[in-house]
Amino acid sequence: MSENERIVKAIEAFHDKFYPEIKVRFLGSSKDGKLAFFFSGSFCLTCGLQDYFQDFADILSESMDEEYVVEDSLSLGRGYFGWVVVYAPKRIVKRKLKRVKFEIIDPKTLEVEKVIEI
Repeated sequence: MSENERIVKAIEAFHDKFYPEIKVRFLGSSKDGKLAFFFSGSFCLTCGLQDYFQDFADILSESMDEEYVVEDSLSLGRGYFGWVVVYAPKRIVKRKLKRVKFEIIDPKTLEVEKVIEI
């Protein structure tokens, strides 16, 4: 089975469990084996979003016969338009501390006053 067929199999297995709340689409791959996916749908941004990403990592790992982990994730429109998630084979991932960004919002204007990254 080709890599693309394995990816399609993983997406289908994921959709069998979680569609229509969340949909996943393959975006592409890098030379070193990283895979990028686009997640969209009516999922809750605060309750279990990372669980969906991890569930897909587990399904992808089973389909690819190699353990994949979430290497990075990028929200689009603060997550309301979806997420791009990059998965990498565990053997090539160098763990780094995840930086967290906080947006301080003015309650009167609802505009971002300040961004703090820690």
